[in-house]
Amino acid sequence: MKIRLAENKDKDQVLSFCINTFEWGDYIDRVWDKWRAKKSLFVADHKGMAAGICNAALSANQLWIEGIRINPIFRRRGYATKLVTAAESLARNKRLAISRMIIANNNKKSLAMAKTLGYTLEQKWRLYNLLAKKQTSKAKIATDPKIQTPLPNITYSQSWKWFTLDQRALSKLVRTGQVIQYLTNKKPQAIGIWSNSHIDNDLVQLGYLNGTNQGMIQILKFMQNLAYENDMQRIQILIPDSTKIQFKGLESRMLFCLVKKKL
Repeated sequence: MKIRLAENKDKDQVLSFCINTFEWGDYIDRVWDKWRAKKSLFVADHKGMAAGICNAALSANQLWIEGIRINPIFRRRGYATKLVTAAESLARNKRLAISRMIIANNNKKSLAMAKTLGYTLEQKWRLYNLLAKKQTSKAKIATDPKIQTPLPNITYSQSWKWFTLDQRALSKLVRTGQVIQYLTNKKPQAIGIWSNSHIDNDLVQLGYLNGTNQGMIQILKFMQNLAYENDMQRIQILIPDSTKIQFKGLESRMLFCLVKKKL
């Protein structure tokens, strides 16, 4: 077995064993061409056959590991470990300091593999679904890049990738119109970070939500109306599991573990 970059000939082989990855199927067919074009998609090659894949998404300061898929015929042979190790080597060559990935809380085998490779739990995140709806909200898109708000030094999600959230990142997100805020007396009481999905065309995402209960409710109403006005069917909401909120129609779906490693 060897690790190499994906080629055109691998696509059909890989998609054939990704059909039933989850109850609803998989998304690899929607991202394959994009990942391969960036030359970040690794393949575990077993005698010319694509036995597994892993994508290494590189940003300015981190490696994001995603899309680990292994043909059931070749599982329990360490292929996933070798794919992750190859991705980490690429990141080290680029002098990146951090590697992250998200793993379902009930995926004990993948969590055990991550632990063996030196990854530790950074935070647990919960996925919610919320339907689009015409709403009135007092929350607004933030316009001041110097926005000041009591931010814990954690992370935010954009299209199923997590990044460090600090004041610099927040200011950049304000400039791209992705920060929603709820103010009282001109002071932020809650903020949310939204983005379009790079995988699904029928939804928008909220990848961070924090603040007072009243403020978070206003932001969820804002998101419902945003989706409604843009003819989206639903909103995917990913927020830390420690963030508790009651909101009509908010459907809890899955719990995930965000794991992190210093390279």
